[in-house]
Amino acid sequence: MQRTPFHSAFRADLLAGRFSPAEPLTESALTAAYGVSRTPVREALSRLEQEGLISRSVRGYRIRSGSPDDVIEIYDVRIALEKAAAEAAAARRTELQVAHLAELHQQAVAAEDPATARQLNSQWHEVLWAASHNSTLRETLTNLVARLRLCDREAMHRDDLADVVTEHEAIMDAVRRHDADAASTAIAAHLQRTKQERLDTFARLYSQPPVFER
Repeated sequence: MQRTPFHSAFRADLLAGRFSPAEPLTESALTAAYGVSRTPVREALSRLEQEGLISRSVRGYRIRSGSPDDVIEIYDVRIALEKAAAEAAAARRTELQVAHLAELHQQAVAAEDPATARQLNSQWHEVLWAASHNSTLRETLTNLVARLRLCDREAMHRDDLADVVTEHEAIMDAVRRHDADAASTAIAAHLQRTKQERLDTFARLYSQPPVFER
């Protein structure tokens, strides 16, 4: 199903943290906020529910909150699918896609802002998925990673950009050499580390003592 302009805009705002998880998402409020009719709003809400980003509540919908169990489940599926994507990319990638991966990688390395580097690294993964030339893999991975971004809403990850640089270079080298096994092994190692990083972040978040107002 192709995204409508409203669905794309609303989804981007949702993932960017424009809406609070405690804030109900209602047709009337979204219609007023975006200046659109109820039909595209209703369609977008239904699709975002199917994508696992929101769920029905007493008052409209709410943003799904992430938990350590969600991270584990999503990553287990993501690792399996992204290994398949990396293997396919090693076999099917074009020279242009290899060049695009290298360009995004260099931009991420040169970025002075960690948030910009993370965004470029996310785009790098999207190009890797595209290089698999498998639209189903690409669409499924896009939705899985969006759900992980919701898990990150209240968490601050440590800066692991040096590890990302080394791991992405290993993956690119394997894809460039058409080595599917090496690409699969490298992407699995990369994602296993980032999975543990996210779980460590949850552990730090939940171990913090409560703050009481005076």
